[in-house]
Amino acid sequence: MDRLFSLIERFAPEVMEILTDRYKILRQVLYNQPIGRRQLALNVDQTERMVRTEVDLLKTRGALQTTPAGIMLTAYGEEMLREIDEYVPWLLNTQTLSERLKERFHLQEVIIVPGDSFQNEFIKHDLGRAGAEFLFRKLRPPCTLAVTGGTTLAQVADQMREDVNLHQVCVVPARGGLGEKVEQQAGNIAAKIANRIGGQYRLLHIPDILEESTAAVLKKDIHISEVVKIIKSADILMHGIGPAIDMAIKRELSPAEVEYLQKNEAMGEALRYYYDRRGKIIFEIPGIGLEGADLSNIPLIIAIAGGSNKAPAIEAVLRNGIEKVLITDEGAAQKIIYGKDDGC
Repeated sequence: MDRLFSLIERFAPEVMEILTDRYKILRQVLYNQPIGRRQLALNVDQTERMVRTEVDLLKTRGALQTTPAGIMLTAYGEEMLREIDEYVPWLLNTQTLSERLKERFHLQEVIIVPGDSFQNEFIKHDLGRAGAEFLFRKLRPPCTLAVTGGTTLAQVADQMREDVNLHQVCVVPARGGLGEKVEQQAGNIAAKIANRIGGQYRLLHIPDILEESTAAVLKKDIHISEVVKIIKSADILMHGIGPAIDMAIKRELSPAEVEYLQKNEAMGEALRYYYDRRGKIIFEIPGIGLEGADLSNIPLIIAIAGGSNKAPAIEAVLRNGIEKVLITDEGAAQKIIYGKDDGC
């Protein structure tokens, strides 16, 4: 694939430019539909004349439609965009970054979406779509999928395609999660994904942060223990990653705990575990659900997180060596590999 795109770039560079422009137009319409031509031109940083020409062409190909409210994507256009996504790493030159991340962290697969979600919230939609499409390819009934909470996983749930053949897939929260906004709670995300794919779900109706004594008592409850057993038998885990101190404050840890994390240079957080820059777990919040000892038994663990601001956190968690797949954005990848946002 590298050779093909390299040949196209040398022999007919205008083809790459056209492909890139049309891809950007389809993405903008997907996330902003119905959208007017003038706003679309502003969003893709092109002239109205150029956008009018491309929209008319994409309409004749059946990818777009115009309505009194604005331009919209057709079902064929959505399918076309999903197919193009597979070639985006070569189209937008992120494949080299992917290979370097795979080599550095011994990953099986790395998917990078263009842009930086720290600078542009719109990129989080692309992260969610990439995560949803990856899951859609990997879910094979019967299997159990465990997910964490957070804004990125919420985007994954929103972007999941509907399916009627995945009714034997069970989706569960990786750990308890009633301490976040409703739409970002792991249980809500698990239920939404299950409903989209026509699968089943089981929930843990407990807070994400518990005292050790409370957690010990709850683990003995027969209903909770049944759900925990399912969670621990997960075939796939998809989890987010956050900056350690930001997550500690969000979880309302005590001043003493936050000071401990700062003193020990905590960089990243995932699954209620806090990692230093070497990938060592230095702090853990008691809870119910997946534990560190369970992770080695899960065949496929996927980390999904983006933004140049999260690069140190992502690197810290990946150094632990548990994840098999990383889904991130160009901003985070550039920062991890080159140490700068622009990759210079």
